[in-house]
Amino acid sequence: MKKPSNRQLRLLLAALGVVGFLLLSLILLTYVRQIRLVPHEPPPPAPPVLANPPVPVVPELTRALPEPEVLRRLLRQSLARGGYSDGRLTIEQDHGLTTYVLDASFPDALALDVLLDPLRREEPKVQLETGSAPGSLLVLLEDRVVARLQFRPPRILPVPSPPPLPPVPHISPLPPPTSLTPPSPGSGGRVAIVMDDLGRDLASARELLAIDLEVTFAIIPQNEAASQVAALAHGQGREVMIHMPMEPQGYPRANPGAEALLLGRSDEEIRALVRAYRQRVPHATGGNIHMGSRFTESREKMAVVLEELRKAGLFFVDSRTSNRSVAFETARELGVATARRDIFLDNVRSVSAIRGEIRRMARMAAKNGEALAICHPYPETFAALRAEADYLRAQGITVVPASRLLVR
Repeated sequence: MKKPSNRQLRLLLAALGVVGFLLLSLILLTYVRQIRLVPHEPPPPAPPVLANPPVPVVPELTRALPEPEVLRRLLRQSLARGGYSDGRLTIEQDHGLTTYVLDASFPDALALDVLLDPLRREEPKVQLETGSAPGSLLVLLEDRVVARLQFRPPRILPVPSPPPLPPVPHISPLPPPTSLTPPSPGSGGRVAIVMDDLGRDLASARELLAIDLEVTFAIIPQNEAASQVAALAHGQGREVMIHMPMEPQGYPRANPGAEALLLGRSDEEIRALVRAYRQRVPHATGGNIHMGSRFTESREKMAVVLEELRKAGLFFVDSRTSNRSVAFETARELGVATARRDIFLDNVRSVSAIRGEIRRMARMAAKNGEALAICHPYPETFAALRAEADYLRAQGITVVPASRLLVR
């Protein structure tokens, strides 16, 4: 067999090299194409956009508190129904607070209930609180002051008395008819006048003792001179009461003092405080309320106080600082001798206004047989009591201690 030449051998090797290069190129090209063709994980599809997205369901809320302007509108309606219009009502703005100035004397609790009944029917949460200005009431909703009522009695000018007629000589006067005979002493009814807030000093106690009227002393036990005033009044034959501080509406903004009877206190704490009051006001035969417009609305807490008074043999007078007070009824249920206030004499601090209320008290006593009034140690009150003492006697009114008007 003939051996291939060198030239043929070189050609064969070159052909094998070209074939090997082509095979290697084909393998690399196939690998690159596989990498490019590997599918990537697609992103999650976007949520569809709705033309009218659903509104989230909100649970129904309880009835919201009315706006102040709504309450003021209801208040104006109540006042208009009560006859306060056509010049008897003016509206003032004082630092953003709406004040309704009423051309009338401060009403008693019953008249106030009738006056504000339309407002309370619409909004039962409305509360009243005595304002800082004399003769004023704050209208509150959830401890928020909405408006103020200011009672201003019309000024009554004194009518000059006519000059006395000259006596008719030598003619004996005929006896007056029986119907015009002046009333005998005591025939005009009985009144009890309780002066609250005493015990701050001895000077006001002595001033009250100098007035020829048997006014009952109601002494705040926390006052500095409480014990001395109680001893002084008792020594002069005057009746002494404990003027017990209790929680008012608007507490703690309206604060009756550090040792007051509060709804948050336990029954044992309340009993201990009442016992402490008795020690600080010796000779006391009864008790009444200082502030207390919220406390006296609680039958449960008032029962604790009244039970303690009954054990000590003390009576109780409901000062009616709230028209929702249950104190008088609870005292009757528990067998505690009790009475309740008919009139405040000095809600308006002017001598003429207080004298007018004293005469209104006398008319109440003449009509009903008795009346219980409460007043305070203001200079105007002392002056009015001195001025009206003779009038009360002339009307046959007998001023008696508060214990003489008790219901048992």
